[in-house]
Formats: sequence, structure tokens, C-alpha cells
Amino acid sequence: MRVPRKPLAGDDVKEFIAGLESILGPDGAVAEYLDEYEYRPGQIAMASLVARSLWEGRVSIVEAGTGTGKSLAYLIPAAYWAVKQGAKVVVSTNTITLQEQLINKDVPFLHSVLDINFEVAVIKGWSNYLCLNRLLNAGHYDQMTLWEGESWEFGALLDWVKRCKTGSRSELDFALGDQLWGAVCAESDACLRNKCPYLERCFYFQERRQAFEADIIIVNHHLLFADLALKRVLGFDTTWSVLPPYRYVIWDEAHHVEDVATSYFGGSITRLGVTRLLNRLLRQRSGRHTGLLPHIKFLLESEDEVNPTHKTRILEGIDDQAIPALISAEAAAVRFFARLNQLIEIKGTASDKVLDLPPTPGAFELWEAMAPERKSFIEEITELASILADLKEKVAPMEGAIWDTAKAELGAIWNRLAGTRETAEFLTGEPDHDYVYWAALSGRQREPSLNAVPIEVAPQLRSHVFQHLQGAVLTSATLSIDGSFKYLRHRLGLDLEGDMTEKHCLQSSILEDIVESPFLYEDQVLFCIPTDMEVPRQGRYGEDLAKYIGDVLLATSGRAFVLFTSYRLLNQVHSYCQGLLQDHGILALCQGKDPRGLLLEKFRGDKASVLFGTASFWEGVDVPGETLSCVILTKLPFQVPTDPVVAARVRRLEESGQNAFTHYMLPQAVIKFKQGFGRLIRRSTDQGVVVVCDTRLLFRSYGKTFIQSIPKCRMMVAPMEETLDSIKTWLRCGDNSSLPRTYYRRSADGSEGVR
Repeated sequence: MRVPRKPLAGDDVKEFIAGLESILGPDGAVAEYLDEYEYRPGQIAMASLVARSLWEGRVSIVEAGTGTGKSLAYLIPAAYWAVKQGAKVVVSTNTITLQEQLINKDVPFLHSVLDINFEVAVIKGWSNYLCLNRLLNAGHYDQMTLWEGESWEFGALLDWVKRCKTGSRSELDFALGDQLWGAVCAESDACLRNKCPYLERCFYFQERRQAFEADIIIVNHHLLFADLALKRVLGFDTTWSVLPPYRYVIWDEAHHVEDVATSYFGGSITRLGVTRLLNRLLRQRSGRHTGLLPHIKFLLESEDEVNPTHKTRILEGIDDQAIPALISAEAAAVRFFARLNQLIEIKGTASDKVLDLPPTPGAFELWEAMAPERKSFIEEITELASILADLKEKVAPMEGAIWDTAKAELGAIWNRLAGTRETAEFLTGEPDHDYVYWAALSGRQREPSLNAVPIEVAPQLRSHVFQHLQGAVLTSATLSIDGSFKYLRHRLGLDLEGDMTEKHCLQSSILEDIVESPFLYEDQVLFCIPTDMEVPRQGRYGEDLAKYIGDVLLATSGRAFVLFTSYRLLNQVHSYCQGLLQDHGILALCQGKDPRGLLLEKFRGDKASVLFGTASFWEGVDVPGETLSCVILTKLPFQVPTDPVVAARVRRLEESGQNAFTHYMLPQAVIKFKQGFGRLIRRSTDQGVVVVCDTRLLFRSYGKTFIQSIPKCRMMVAPMEETLDSIKTWLRCGDNSSLPRTYYRRSADGSEGVR
């Protein structure tokens, strides 16, 4: 039984830091609970820095190498600080995987170890939760006109709700279509709140009540920025936004903060989104009308106590005004998006079907070519929203639980129509020169969309986020470039000039630290660069690459990730390797053929397998052990220069006299490169090979920036054939006990290679 320990949190941060050894030290509380505990001085160093951020009200940036144990390093000071000060700490992650690790593994462990009682809550966005009111009303015979789902889906959902814990869609243990989930999930603008008969049992509000009582709230970056967007309108300490008031944030996976913020400070409309919204009002399928308007008509026709004249006015308003206006809006939307689709196909870039819009120099003047369709679309959406507002007033006196739900649904659709109109006016109106605008055909179905995001989010992050925070921590395994955080500070607005309006975390200097991984990379990783691989370009590169990758995968007996920067090259190499690998009993899995989760499940279940993947597999994937013994990076992951946001940022930097490659393109690529490299070693017992098939690492001046940004490891710089022999030797040696340590070494002149 563990001996009770003296409470750690003192009045002074120095007192807290001095006591960290009693938790994370070799004889501390964590060591007592773990049989195979490994003492990590870097973990204590990081926990100390996080503590200073909270106690002193400052920003800290911590790059924590793989294996540091960064989750515990920030959760421990966050728990003590929150309990001692009565101040909530928000922990934000980018991936669901890390979020689930925190709540299912790290938090329960700390509850058993620490000498304090602290509460933790997880909050997801509204639509992640089932709404009991919408579900049970949809199941009522009066409500069956609201949706078109199969009866077995609805029955399975009713059975599931009896056994689920949180009502979150992630808990579903059977396949459920988006249409039915969309009809029964929680929505902020369709919520009855205090009028809901199921309020006390509401899954969303149960989680939210826990969040108001919790010391630590775990969210993802997207939800945090959705909350920040509301706070910009309602005030930072409002209780009406997604999260309860907070002043301290810890961003894990913080290298994603800029991208997520960019999307939330922008706007977008899609054909699919508009179509689904209008279909909620009325849709005809298989000779049957479904949707909210026929449902309201059904309710009215079933009412005996409503004034006949009033009933007739409402029914006539639906038949003579709402439905015709809806039909006109649908027709206008069809014309608008059909014309948009046509122009993107004609004027957009051939490869990715993206059409740059003003104020981008030389961009196509889309709204001159679409003036009639634009005018009609906005006018018809505006007219429909106006008629729905009138209908809302007419049905407002109706009473009863079913009517409350119908009125809430009507209000939600009206609200979203108004938002669609505002977004459309912003996207198609006079362009803001601080934004980049574009149209695109996206996804497998090539859905047309209009988009606009700020070119730089640093000023908005400083004024709308950091100005209101009294403590902030940014951490990840990949934040520094060649040992410096200068790039991150600049991109997030942490180094902007000028004071702000209230006490905030940037009034003192930023705390920084790079905590190196405890792993012995020089014993665990062989880093190979084939010197006779052609520089990436059109031509023979794909063929040479495919042949070499096939040879490497045979040498490793599969057990590899092959990571690409484009689907074109991925498909080319996979097509070449698939038959070759199959002949040797190696399964060749390919992104795009199956869902991401299923691909990982198959890979983990078959040690003789290879996964060919693009962007989403460069990070956030944890496959420890021999199952993953090789990572092949086919190309340095520079962003596509024609991407509208990338091009706009490059142009803005060049206009200000800066070198866009040095200040933007290169740092972005290095961070992605470090993520790809980091897929290989996840535990201290892992061993394997990283192969980079891009000789720009050797022959371009910037190559050293990539190499100096990853942990030091054994390097093999040689022709392709020689690297294959070394790969076989390295993997055959297992724990390296039979491999002379002098075989792989650095030369006195600093060059790398096999001696």
C-alpha cells in the first residue's frame, strides 16, 4: 500500500517544482505504481516549465521528444494548479487518439497516484451526442415524416441508447447512416434547453455540467476554436458558449494550432451543405414527402383545438409561400453550384481543380461570370429565410412537447439559412485583402465549394486568444526548427509588438525548452539516404523509386510504412509493388482503398504487411514493436505551392521583403518531416530503419536543416544497393549485440556513412 505523501502544491512555484521528485523521481509515487518504470529527467524538466507557466501566468513552448511522457508532465502541474487556485485548465489535442489516451489511461492512473482529488471532463461538439428528445420524437408515429432511415437502424439506435454511457457517436457499435444521425443528434440551435423533458438525462448537458465542475477539461483543437469563435461575439467569460469560462490552456499537438485557427477564422459553403439544409424542410423520395414542412402540416391537421382560421392561414402559408419559396431556392442553388462547377472545370488548375479568386493577382473574376446565378441564389435564400421567420411567428402559440420540438427545428433551419446567406455574401462580395478566396471541387465526389480564410492568423490569435489567457502551454514532439522556436512564435503571433487591453500571458517573456527523447536513437535507428536516387521531378523518378522501394520492402519482410506527399505517386508505386509483395506473402495496404481505421487494424494484425499512405499517416499513428520496423519517406514534404493558402502566404511574405522559402515553406516541411520520422520509434525497445528517397537532403543547402532537426542516429549515405545490404544487417542484428558498434559511425570530418 502506498505511503501517504505530503501535498505537493505550495504557495510558491519553487516549492511545487522541488516536490516533483516525490512524484516523478526514481523513488516517487509513479515509480511505486509501475513495475517497469523508467526515470525521465526530461519529464520533470517539462513539468517544471508547465508549472511556471501556470503559477507565473506566462506562455511556455516545450518540444518534448517521443518517450518523454509529456502527458503526465503537463497533467500533474495542471491538476495541482487547478485544485489549489480553483481555476479551470483546458487541455486541447488535435487527435481523438490522444484525447482517448488522456481520459482512458493517463487520468485514471494519476487518480490512483496523486495525493489530491481532481475532476476531469471531456467535451465534444454538439453533433457528437445523441439528443433524446429528437430521438424519441422521431420514433413517435407523428414524427416519422422527419426522416427516411431504415426501420432496423432506428430500432438498433433505441436498443443502443439503453446501454450507452455517454451517448457519443464514437460509442456506436454498429453502422449508422449520416442521415438518421443528423436527424437525432444534438444541435445547439435546435435544443429546447430548460423546456426539454429530457434535460436531466441529456448526454450533452451531462458532459457540460461535469465540465463546469471539473478542474481539467479535455477538448480537441476544433472544438476549442469553435468556442473561441463564440467568445468573440458573446464575451470571453460567457457561460453560453461551448465551454465554461477558462483562462489557462495547454495545447498538445500544438503544431496544428495555426491550421485549425485558420479554418475557424474563415468561411465556406458547399453544394452538399446547402442541399442537406434545404432537404430538412422538404424532400420527396419514393413518392413520399418527408421533412419539417410536411411534418408541421401533419401536426396542424391533427389539431382539433386550434382556431380554424389560424390553422388555415398557416397551412396556406406553407403551401402557397414556404414550399414555392423552397422550390425556388433549391432551383437557384442548383443553378449556382452547377455554374460554379462548370467554371472550376474550365478555369481551374487541371490537376486539383482549384480556382483562385480575387484579390489574388491575376485571379479569375468569377462573380462577373456568375452575376445572375449569384444574385438569384442570395435573393432566393433571403426570401426563404424571411418566409420561415413569418412561419415561426405563426406557430409560436402552439403548445405541447411535439410542437416545442418542431418549433426548435424550424428555428434551427431559419438560423442556418441566415448564416448561409451571410457567408455567401461575404464570399461573393467585395474581397478583403487580408483574406485568400478560392473555389474548388473537393473529395471523391468532386463537390463544389467556396472558401475564404485569413492569410495570416497571428494578429487574430494574439488579440482574440492570448490577450484573454493568463497562462498557456504549447507542446508537441515537433515544434522547433534547427533548435529554435522562432518560426512558431512568429506564426502564432507570440512575438507581435503592442500591448493589449487586460492582464494576459504575454506580458512576461516566453518560457522555452527542448526536452530530448530518452530513447537511444543511435542504437535504435538506421537512417538511410540512397545517393543514386534521382532528384524528385517528372520523368523516371517514379519508376526508380518504385523499384527501390520494392527492394527495401523485400529486405524488411514488409513491416513498413511508405509515406507519400501525393496520391498520384502513391498509386503509381503501390501498383508496381503490389504484385511483387504478394508473391512474397506481403500484404500491400493502400490509403483510399479502405477507411483509415480499418487499414491500421489490418496493418497491426499482419506483421507481413506494408501500408502505403499520404498526409494523415505522417503523424498521429502509434504502432510499437516489430510490426513497424521501417518507415520510407518518399519525398521531402514541402507543401504544394499552388495551394491557395500556401500561395497567398508566400506572396504576402515576398511582398514584405522576406524569403518565403526560408521563413515558411522550409519550416513547414521540416515539421512534417519530423512527424514522419517519429512514426518509427515509439518505445525504448523498438528498432528499425528510416529511408529517405530524396537526395535533396544531401545536395541542397537546406538539407542540413532537416537532418539537424531529428535525433542523432546511425546514418547510411550510399548507393541504393549498399543501403539494402545495410538494412538487412541492421534488422537481422535485433538488439545490436552482435553488431560492432564501430560499424556504423560518424567520420572525423563530419561525413556520414558505413565504415
